[in-house]
Amino acid sequence: MTTAGAAASVAARPGALVALYRLLLRTQVTVQRLLGIGALGALAVVMGIFARLDSNSPQAAADVVSSYGLAVLVPLATLWLGTAAIGDLVEDRLLAYLWLKPVARWQLPAAAIMATFTIVLPLTVLPLTASTLVAGASDVAPAALLASALAALAYSGLFVAAGVWFGRAVWVGLTFVLVWENGAAYSAEGAARFTVVGWASSVLGLAPDVELQLDAGRAGVAFVVLPAVAVGAWLAASWRYARADID
Repeated sequence: MTTAGAAASVAARPGALVALYRLLLRTQVTVQRLLGIGALGALAVVMGIFARLDSNSPQAAADVVSSYGLAVLVPLATLWLGTAAIGDLVEDRLLAYLWLKPVARWQLPAAAIMATFTIVLPLTVLPLTASTLVAGASDVAPAALLASALAALAYSGLFVAAGVWFGRAVWVGLTFVLVWENGAAYSAEGAARFTVVGWASSVLGLAPDVELQLDAGRAGVAFVVLPAVAVGAWLAASWRYARADID
């Protein structure tokens, strides 16, 4: 079925959310994106090899996950996919068509977040977890998996919402990642509590005998904050989408 045909079927059956999710998966998954994010993920595994050579390989592995995985790989991969989730529909001239269908306005942003998270999860979380295993730091692996998965969820919500709210969402998101998530989070006292990377790093702190470069608070709180960020972003995206003028 073509992309246009999939869009036409969205309102033709009761499972509109599932149909939208499948449509967005189809539009988001491209060879260019898979190769680009895959290369970034492979770099994490290479870093894990070098971390194994460190005298304190668990700490070195945690530093790779924190400094590269949570601060660079996960946000950039999610930015690339999340901002394009609904933007691709605009380029394909399908968004106006979907707008006219009797589908609840909250469903498209929800499907976009779900699709983005589905793609980002294996392309980022698995390489980061593998990097800890390659480094010989198996004790760090569970915390790395949880931290990167929760970060991917939160970023999926934020960047899908950015794609709905802003015309040049990629540049807005890139500025957010560089200036706030990687700049202010590490340099401004207390700023980590208002960042995704800060709370994700707190989850990474569940690994035994590792020192965190960034810590927003207790890991238990992070399990509430990061999903809440995704839900809040979805609500903001739904509100904006319901009031947007679609050409």
